[in-house]
Amino acid sequence: MTKLLKLVMILTMVISLVAFSGCTGNDVDADDTVDSIEDQTPMPPEVNQPLPDYGEYIYGTAVVENIEILTLESFPVQIHVIAKGYLPDGCTEIGDITKVRDGNTFTVTVETIRPADMMCTQAIVPYEKSIPLDVYGLKAGTYSVVVNSVSGSFELTMDNSIPDTEYSVETEYMEVKKGDNFTVRLDENPTTGFEWSIEVSDGLVVLSDEYIPPQDGGLVGAGNVHVWEIQAVETGTQQVNGIYKRPWENVTGNELKYELTVNVA
Repeated sequence: MTKLLKLVMILTMVISLVAFSGCTGNDVDADDTVDSIEDQTPMPPEVNQPLPDYGEYIYGTAVVENIEILTLESFPVQIHVIAKGYLPDGCTEIGDITKVRDGNTFTVTVETIRPADMMCTQAIVPYEKSIPLDVYGLKAGTYSVVVNSVSGSFELTMDNSIPDTEYSVETEYMEVKKGDNFTVRLDENPTTGFEWSIEVSDGLVVLSDEYIPPQDGGLVGAGNVHVWEIQAVETGTQQVNGIYKRPWENVTGNELKYELTVNVA
């Protein structure tokens, strides 16, 4: 009996220990559980994590393979330089273009620009750029052009500016008799493309219209005088009006003008 009682007591103690151990193992602090989950869950990137800065650029000098110098058909003459070359990738573009003249030499610098961190196609891209030069007012002569170390030249055969023409005339008012002839003389330089065009009122008739070049040949590009012979065919106040312009251009109102009043008796 005594042995049986002891056995029961031992079994009771074992069961109690097992039950207590199970309760203790499952009694976990809620905060500890949350901390454990957070430790095991990957954290997303920080909201303030820096992104690639596409505001930063890389600057360089364009590759120029050759240049072509064009002289436009106009006066004053216009000069354009055509630069041809290639860019190293699909993101690079032509940037600033600077032009400096020192004496008879134009130095042109063509720069490039590309975003610093942008992924680009790795293939060269050909380009062609037209660059106007400021040549108004230059004296006749030969000029050099250097574009990123590639050089060329052009020539001005005459001073590249419109002179402040102070034309000479015999008179701006005259009195003649019906049937008389008279002349109008105006300074003119056709090599510039400019020439005088005159109109007369109904009581006058233009008998001749001639430009007279310099007698000795003169300097290249030099001008001389244009002469009109006019006859008075009607009495009254008559008018001769002239305008100095290039024939193919429209009238702007800023042209040089000539007015002659003729009193025919």
